[in-house]
Amino acid sequence: MRIVHIHHHYWPVVGGIENVIKALAEGMVKLGHEVHVVTSRYGADGRPREEVVNGVHVHRVGSVRLGYPDLTYPLEYPIDLLKNADVVNGHSQNSLFTVKMIEKAKELGVKTVTHFMAVDALSDHPNSLVRLLGPLYSRWAMLRAIRSSDTRLVKSLRDKEMLKSRYSIDAVYVPDGVDEGLLSMPNKAEEFKAKYNINDPFVVYVGRLHKLKGIDVLIKAISMAAKEEPTLTAVIVGPGDQRPYRELANRLGVGRNVVFTGFVSEEVKISALDASTALVLPSMSNYVEAFSLAITEAWARGKPVIATTVGEVPYRVRHMTNGILVPPRNPRALAEAITLLTNNKELDKKLGTEGRKNICIWDEIVDELIKIYTTK
Repeated sequence: MRIVHIHHHYWPVVGGIENVIKALAEGMVKLGHEVHVVTSRYGADGRPREEVVNGVHVHRVGSVRLGYPDLTYPLEYPIDLLKNADVVNGHSQNSLFTVKMIEKAKELGVKTVTHFMAVDALSDHPNSLVRLLGPLYSRWAMLRAIRSSDTRLVKSLRDKEMLKSRYSIDAVYVPDGVDEGLLSMPNKAEEFKAKYNINDPFVVYVGRLHKLKGIDVLIKAISMAAKEEPTLTAVIVGPGDQRPYRELANRLGVGRNVVFTGFVSEEVKISALDASTALVLPSMSNYVEAFSLAITEAWARGKPVIATTVGEVPYRVRHMTNGILVPPRNPRALAEAITLLTNNKELDKKLGTEGRKNICIWDEIVDELIKIYTTK
């Protein structure tokens, strides 16, 4: 099959959705399919407009961005590529780039598939302007994506429920996965602790350093929990501007209790999970948690999750069964959850073991998508 994936970002941009598309595209290449990704040139400075990366044909088209990444508008369309595709798979109806490309593919008579993510998820955004105007844009984009999509997919049970209740759409649920090797690779906890000179106990955050991810809430929680356990540390793994968070930690007197690794390799990231007490995701908005790969990766390594009740999280994390749920923007509740797992090793192990039962493998997900692509 000739398969085309669409999103405004692709490698070398690193992020949740970018990593997902890369895993899907490369997995389909391994099955012998001809796979293309159409994306914008944003975040790919120095890369050619067209190249082949791990067997995937990458096409970067001219675009203009209206402030936010999701508001990336394509200025050109690869017509020949689109019209000769067997299927065009768009990722995120919130991406203007995706919506416009899917519309063009539909006009050309090609089968279209769209992954719907973070459906109507801007109503709790902390920015009042986004809260006011965002829902208008998201509904406009949603209706256009629905009309242009032959098959509608979701990776979150929240989004499946929202599409059914608000738009009468029966979407197909296909979650994201992890590499099978993640289940069996050696534990490298001691290597991570030696590399960063960190001792137990510590919790780890994995993701972008973005204000909607609630990193400031985590630092405040650590300042509270450290009063009971002075050596308790939070390890922040991921790219972004560390400055405001370092300043906050220093103001609260816990500069030594917060360690920033910056962007790290996959191996180092997994070793951080191995060494930690738990993964902590203190996200503040439904919009940023369409499907957390970090949760799946933590479970794959037998680690429990402490997360806020936003987005798809409460649909996967079951309180005191495979993790602990806390309200968003509540450092006190987060501190109590961290303290609980730090002091209760049996509960920590139980929650992590249960979480391991809730994961899918990328090979299985790729096979499922190919079946969907070939269904008439």
